[in-house]
Amino acid sequence: MTHPVATRAGRRPWWLRTLTFTLGLLTGLGGLSGCDTGSGYAKKDGLWNYGGTRQFMPLDPATFKPIDAIFAKDAQRGYYRGSVIEDSLGSSFEVLSEHEARDAKTVFYADTYRKGQEYYTQRHNRVFAIPGADPASYRVLAHGYARDASRAYYEGQAFKVRDVGSFEPLDARYARDAQRGYFERIEIPGSHGPSFALLDVRAPEFARDRTRVYHGHIDTSEANSPRPVVRVLREADAASIRVVGRGYVADARRVWYRSEPVAGADAASFKVNEDYTSELDASDSQHQYRQGQRAPENKTPSP
Repeated sequence: MTHPVATRAGRRPWWLRTLTFTLGLLTGLGGLSGCDTGSGYAKKDGLWNYGGTRQFMPLDPATFKPIDAIFAKDAQRGYYRGSVIEDSLGSSFEVLSEHEARDAKTVFYADTYRKGQEYYTQRHNRVFAIPGADPASYRVLAHGYARDASRAYYEGQAFKVRDVGSFEPLDARYARDAQRGYFERIEIPGSHGPSFALLDVRAPEFARDRTRVYHGHIDTSEANSPRPVVRVLREADAASIRVVGRGYVADARRVWYRSEPVAGADAASFKVNEDYTSELDASDSQHQYRQGQRAPENKTPSP
């Protein structure tokens, strides 16, 4: 069974955001100019600056105070990395997480981005009001997720779940509520929410519930439209399934590589090759394997 699921339009997938961040981080560590140091707020000679490089004047200097190394406020507005958060209410402004803050009327999501044309050397602020979010009931969860009384959110973007009151993330990609499991914010049809769980933190692409085992991945075969895909491991025993390693899982009778069964593999003796320099990644009592396929037998030439 295959269930392809699509990302939200305009949203970069997690792996692309991670790559972009990593490139920027490595560039910054290389000593190129133009990056703030991220050292927070400081006042020198009566003037405020952020990160040691960005000097600014608060709207109300007499009441201005940092809340943490990222957010600050005064009697009029909230601030993110030294920039005013437009339309915020300083009198009720409070921090919820590294990226989220709220006041009496609005929940804000804040992060930074870098531009390729600047060789990722400049960090730019991006702050937006989360549409429709309820400040009073908004609760930060984990792994970038949050919820309020009516909706679930990921990085400030709302998405649909069956039961928002019981919604909880398992990691950045898998989540569950009282009715269903989710992968990349998309419901997994037929999944059982109360029993839905990660199979093993060592293999975060796998999950299971009381009757089925799932493999989730990002399909990048179409470069301009990567999409999350969830597959059910056919005939897998959810009670006995275990992680073998290197993309392999096994129950008492069968072995799978990612979501595909490994034909003829002996589950009892199946193990992975810890020598990562070898192209052969697994073996059982009879054969060796490479990415789920049986490797050709090495035969000694006849004299």
